[in-house]
Amino acid sequence: MRKRRDDKRVSRLMVYFIGFIMISSVFGVVFFGFGSSGAASAKYNDFKFINQGDHWSTKLDGRYALFTYLPEDVVNIEVDNSAINILKNIIQIDATSDFNDTFSQSIALAQYQMGITLSNFNIFIRSGFTNSKESDFPVITCNNATQFVPVIYFKSSNETKVYLQDNCIIAEASNDRDMARVKDRLVYGILNIIE
Repeated sequence: MRKRRDDKRVSRLMVYFIGFIMISSVFGVVFFGFGSSGAASAKYNDFKFINQGDHWSTKLDGRYALFTYLPEDVVNIEVDNSAINILKNIIQIDATSDFNDTFSQSIALAQYQMGITLSNFNIFIRSGFTNSKESDFPVITCNNATQFVPVIYFKSSNETKVYLQDNCIIAEASNDRDMARVKDRLVYGILNIIE
């Protein structure tokens, strides 16, 4: 009986912790932005990017998209184009990760920032974890991936790349910084900024 109470307590603490991270991220974006660079503006193909302090923004069809990195900072990430194509022209993307992943905080921030940007384009992110025993968040695994609601599985790895595996998009990063780069690369692909 005591173990069960401890498990519930740990689950609640993790929910509060993730909620705190998400709320803190909002305040961080409002007061400090996403990332930083010295240039005031940059151009990539036909897109003009404006430095908004600590993030970059560009306008597409009258709506703003926010990024941590410029396209030239992420274009060299190894990406399977079929993975990006699955993410285009949909309404919802499910994002998941392992609850105890080494980069759990970076993954949570990447999913949150991805959700903010894509919601401007009527694409919504639902986040969860691969295991229900660890949290009260939805269980989302690659088995849940469909053509209408694809799944992006964010995870730490010894490489930074994005690939398709059994209809699931695997987004791997070798460090915390690369998790934000992978997130930006996915969003640039979804919005057709990087072809």
